Order: sequence, then C-alpha cells, then structure tokens
Amino acid sequence: MSDSCDNRLDHARWQFDEADNDALKDSGFKTHLTALLDTLLMYRAQNDKPNAGQGVITIHGNDLTIEWLPRSKFEKIRNV
Repeated sequence: MSDSCDNRLDHARWQFDEADNDALKDSGFKTHLTALLDTLLMYRAQNDKPNAGQGVITIHGNDLTIEWLPRSKFEKIRNV
C-alpha cells in the first residue's frame, strides 16, 4: 500500500504460514516481489490508473495475480 505523494510502497503485509514465509524470504522472492510491487505502484500512479496505491497479490501454486482494489475493499482484506 502507498500513502505517499510519490506512490512508493509504504506498507506490505504478508499472510503466509511461517514455513512458507521463511521459504519465500530465504529464496529472495519476497525481496524481488516487493521491488516489483513498488515499481507497479509508481507506474500506475504516473499513468492515472485506478486504485494505484492498493495492490493485493495472491499466490496459488505457481500462479501469481495482482488485484488493484478500492481503498475500502483493500482495508477489509488488510484487517483480516
């Protein structure tokens, strides 16, 4: 999520069990995914895309999706 004027990534909340979280962190995947999300947040803001500051990433097996949600829906997911 971004709250800054330059739309850089300010907050990220990971919702993985401990084993998956450790594996993703140790592999460097979380670092690269965070950098990608930061770039996408800035790009979307620069190009006036809707919901540019609220990206939700979902991982199912080998599939990764990013959904750009309105702040109200984003907040509901973040507060789970």
